[in-house]
Amino acid sequence: MTTEDARADRTDPTAEVEDTSTKLKVPFRQSIMVALAAGVGYGFDAYAVNIYSLVLPSIRESLNLTVGMAGMIGSIFLVGYTVGTVGFGIAADKFGRRDTLGVSILVYGATTSLGGLTSNVPLFTALRFLTGVGGAGELAVGAPYTAEMFPARARALGTGGIMFSLYSLGFILAGACALYIVPRWGWEPTFVVAILPAGLIFVFRRYLQESVRYTVAKVEAKAAAAKAGASPEKLKIWKIPEARRRIYLGWLIYSANAFGYWGMTVFLTTFMIEKFGVSAADAIMWSMIFYVVQFCFCYIGTGLSDLFGRRPAAILGALLMMACTMVGATTDSFTTYLVFGGTTIALLGWLWGIGDTYLAELFPTEIRGTGFGLSVGGGRVVSIFAPFLVGTSIAAFGISVPYLAMSGLWVLTIIGYLLGPETAGKELEETGALVKA
Repeated sequence: MTTEDARADRTDPTAEVEDTSTKLKVPFRQSIMVALAAGVGYGFDAYAVNIYSLVLPSIRESLNLTVGMAGMIGSIFLVGYTVGTVGFGIAADKFGRRDTLGVSILVYGATTSLGGLTSNVPLFTALRFLTGVGGAGELAVGAPYTAEMFPARARALGTGGIMFSLYSLGFILAGACALYIVPRWGWEPTFVVAILPAGLIFVFRRYLQESVRYTVAKVEAKAAAAKAGASPEKLKIWKIPEARRRIYLGWLIYSANAFGYWGMTVFLTTFMIEKFGVSAADAIMWSMIFYVVQFCFCYIGTGLSDLFGRRPAAILGALLMMACTMVGATTDSFTTYLVFGGTTIALLGWLWGIGDTYLAELFPTEIRGTGFGLSVGGGRVVSIFAPFLVGTSIAAFGISVPYLAMSGLWVLTIIGYLLGPETAGKELEETGALVKA
């Protein structure tokens, strides 16, 4: 099989896909190492992201923030998250998965720490923006990197399961720090300590292997260019109709995932405090328990998607999310809320775990990071407005209305998966095949 034929296979779904199992075989130990390295970084991202919402009552008091201002800072953070998702996805295709992932953690680790050293609201807001830019790289690079290194039969468990379950643990760690540190020393140290794990994770990642698929794709592209006497051809993602269509599918799926996540979690503790009168400490404790359940749901959802397909598992999760959101938002019983409201938080792990894997499977290796970043980033554009809209809606309509309204979001998820291809159990050379313009 010639180099040109091999490259055509990655772009033409009608071509016979070569068995590249020998060339692209990755030792399972290295697959696990990459998944853990990406997941631990994503977990630390969860810490840096969620520590803001967990200690928000203390930050509001310290910086004299209204609910609307707090929501605005959350939205500005998400602007950074959107920029970083697209930017780091593109960088991963240009500079490699491993090195780009290393830059990500240094950026958001440093800016999170600096955020705890200032009481200046504009500077704090700017640092949260930069934390978003850096933190976005953990998913934008980590999911494609892990998907490229994990075997097809368990790709969702490795990519979505391991990565997002460790994200759940990052939230739990943030909750523990909020409960222990804030009453003793205030909210600021919970930000400052972030630099320590960031440095350790950066060093750990230096021992990882670069993505085998990425390396092979680069070598093949250079070989083909040398034979043709030209520079390596670059796939231009917006000029490929099927690539554009898949990006739009990603926008549908992640408009729900991202808006739903930030809309539900930024004011999660506020919801319990204002509606049910629980203490701030109890609200954080219950939030941590929700994320323990989410840890399990990451594996349930992704495991089902490996067994029965991405589409049926994701659609089932979306239907459960709609029902549980409606009950959790409208009940006046705290016990009922703990069951159904907690399940909505857990289902976020189910839906994100499948979605992270699915979008990483939809593009060829040469543009996998770019395609993933644009797909998730487009959904995150919508999520930028989530904290602000929820915060202002709480002030205008009460605590329950915004959460009830979010139950309709997951229709977008159902539409996205219904329109998309099934990818479970297939090699990335098959699932990422596109038709050139």
